[in-house]
Amino acid sequence: MYKVLIADDSYEDRELLRLEIQQALSSLERKITFYEASSISKAKELLRVNSIDLLTLDIQFDRLSEGIDALPEIFETHPTLNIVVISGKLDKNEVSEQLFHFTKDNVLKSKRWARHFDVLDKKDDKTDAIQRAYDFAANQKDTADKVRDLFILAESHLDRGDMKKCIDAYQKIQDLSPGDPESNENLKFFKGPEMPEQILQYISDGDNLVASLLFGHYLEIRLKAYTRRLIGRAPRSLSDCIRDAEKAHKISEDKKKVFYKLLQLRNRAIHQPSTISKKEVEAAFKKINKLEGLSR
Repeated sequence: MYKVLIADDSYEDRELLRLEIQQALSSLERKITFYEASSISKAKELLRVNSIDLLTLDIQFDRLSEGIDALPEIFETHPTLNIVVISGKLDKNEVSEQLFHFTKDNVLKSKRWARHFDVLDKKDDKTDAIQRAYDFAANQKDTADKVRDLFILAESHLDRGDMKKCIDAYQKIQDLSPGDPESNENLKFFKGPEMPEQILQYISDGDNLVASLLFGHYLEIRLKAYTRRLIGRAPRSLSDCIRDAEKAHKISEDKKKVFYKLLQLRNRAIHQPSTISKKEVEAAFKKINKLEGLSR
């Protein structure tokens, strides 16, 4: 079902637009639900309580630019809403120019949205714009379903302590929905240099399970990075890392002992997270720094 909100204070124009939309989508969608608003306040209310696929918005209500004035709030509140702005008396280029400042500011502030957006004169043939808005909404739904499934997948990997797959899932979300705030923040956190501080904060807050899983991931990426510097690559498992470093005669006995201790601690953090203490975490941070700073 495709849901359309027609916001226009003219009954005749609303009826005409309804017919134009039905005709444009006759071969694409059999079930179209129409909502109508004769005022901006009613349009906002309908948007708030319904999942609308397409908003057609007249620029004139009681005031000449009331429709345009409402757009900033609509853009912010409904960032994926597909919109066709209808201009009846003003020149289409003039309306587009008035909208440019707002949209430019949002793009510069990285407030991007995933929407179909058009400005049309009431006299224009609206078929193409309406069909493109319909196609965009279909793609939105497909993307939204995939993003939701990827979030669930990422959480399942996190519960199992598989941080690499968790990060991969968040990256796929970014590929599907660039700029998605939650996955973007998680990627920054899991990959960022501030992770030790965050791990200790989780422990202080009593979230030991999350702290231990992140701690295990942190040790793994640091030990693999260390192995990569030693032999130019990092095998999949940490056991293979230390074995290959030994075979290449690139690691001393002192380094090997520290590596093994950190490897054992990593395994405990992943498989027995409740056994990890704040004291061990703080000591491990010092050991990994020492390992990377020791000379052969």
